[in-house]
Amino acid sequence: VNVVLAAKVVCKVINMDTELPLSRIRTIMKSSLNTGQITNEVLFLMTKSTEMFIQKLTEEAYGRVKDDNTLKYKHLSQYVQKEKNLEFLLQIVPAKIKVKDFKNILEIGDGNSSSESEDERQIK
Repeated sequence: VNVVLAAKVVCKVINMDTELPLSRIRTIMKSSLNTGQITNEVLFLMTKSTEMFIQKLTEEAYGRVKDDNTLKYKHLSQYVQKEKNLEFLLQIVPAKIKVKDFKNILEIGDGNSSSESEDERQIK
C-alpha cells in the first residue's frame, strides 16, 4: 500500500514520460517468481527507477573516461569491475576478452585437469 502511495506522489512530481517501454518492464517483472499483481503505479515507479539507474551508471562510467569523449562498452565494464556496489552486474557486463585469450584459458584449464588426473593415478 505504501509503495502505491509513493508511486502516485512520484508520478505527480516527475515527468510522466518514460524512455523504456512499460510493456517490456512488466514482462521482466512478471518473469520473477511470486511477483503478484503489478499495478500501473508500481510499473511506472520501477520503469523510472530503472531509467535513473541506467543514467547514473552511464554518467559515472563516462566521468572516468580519460582518453576519449565517447562512452564505450569497455568503460562500462571497467566501472562495474571496480565498484563493489555493482558486483551484481559482473555477469551482465563482463570484461571483454579476445577469442585467442579465451582459448588459452581453456587450454590451461585442460592442462590442469589432465595433470590432476595423472597425479591421482600415481597415488593409486
